[in-house]
Amino acid sequence: MNQSTPTEQLIVPYGVVLCGAARRLAGVSYRDFSTKPEATAESYLCAYEKFGGSVLAWTDLSIEAADFGQKIIYPEESTAFPDYTDPLIKDIEDYRKLKRINLKDAKRMQGVLETIRIVLNSKRFEGGSIASLCLGPLAVLNMMRGAKRLFKDCVLYPNEVMACMETITEVLIEYVEAMCDAGLMNVALDTLLASWSGLSRELWEKIEGPFVREIADAIRKKQSLLFIHNCGDGPYFDSQIKFMEPMAISFAQLPDDCPDRKELKRRYGDQVVLVGNISTPLLSYGTPEEVMAECRVIIEDLAPGGNFILAPGCEFPPDGPFENAMAIIEAAEQYG
Repeated sequence: MNQSTPTEQLIVPYGVVLCGAARRLAGVSYRDFSTKPEATAESYLCAYEKFGGSVLAWTDLSIEAADFGQKIIYPEESTAFPDYTDPLIKDIEDYRKLKRINLKDAKRMQGVLETIRIVLNSKRFEGGSIASLCLGPLAVLNMMRGAKRLFKDCVLYPNEVMACMETITEVLIEYVEAMCDAGLMNVALDTLLASWSGLSRELWEKIEGPFVREIADAIRKKQSLLFIHNCGDGPYFDSQIKFMEPMAISFAQLPDDCPDRKELKRRYGDQVVLVGNISTPLLSYGTPEEVMAECRVIIEDLAPGGNFILAPGCEFPPDGPFENAMAIIEAAEQYG
């Protein structure tokens, strides 16, 4: 384990990434967690008190789309999601009809900003670190159009899609700037569709690449650190690095050009901090012993030389056992 002298020890930082699961510690419903900043903040403060580390002030993938006018369903005990039977973008003509919204009137994005302020101002959070996440413009559009229709439109009607992306990007830039002004030192961009799960590499670079570059530049101008989250299958690390120059990439699956973790470390370990990639199904259904065993292998593959944070490939499962969250911490301490 990268020991060049008897006294040298590898330090492995970790992140548990409790988002929806944090609500269980505070005893609040998922609906309240998604819609009431006070309940969201209390959930994260409880998570910080139990597990320490950092907080990701984020609730679900539909925050930005909701403020643009997409109808959202808020289950009492499950993650909020768009009503895909009633998409905001129904026809090709609707792409150019999307209007820019005023961030001050964006209820859900303002809720995230209020959550950040409450947590940062709490005495219970002294010494803590907080980040938040903003969907990339293509992911926001996916919430308002649906993946199957959107992918087809990107091929057949790229100019219409990009016109809509420009409107969305203007708002997202204002949003991430407000996050930084609220006190964030770390802001994540979710670029899920820059992967085999989304568009081809060439099409992603054309459709979303220029817009996420603008958002990334805005975050850096605010002196905040940019990291990317991509839990798609076969993410395009090289394309994302080219357009966004992130400090770190949080990932669930190996990038499309790496057959294993050791090749990932060799190819990208000196370019970005690698964050991941503990299996979220394992965190849901595995035992703490199985979680620790996987963490040990990941640490052996990715930790030597640094630039690595042990973490789930996506958020910790909302209904996952907290014993498995503690197993992540114990693995980082025991094997690092």
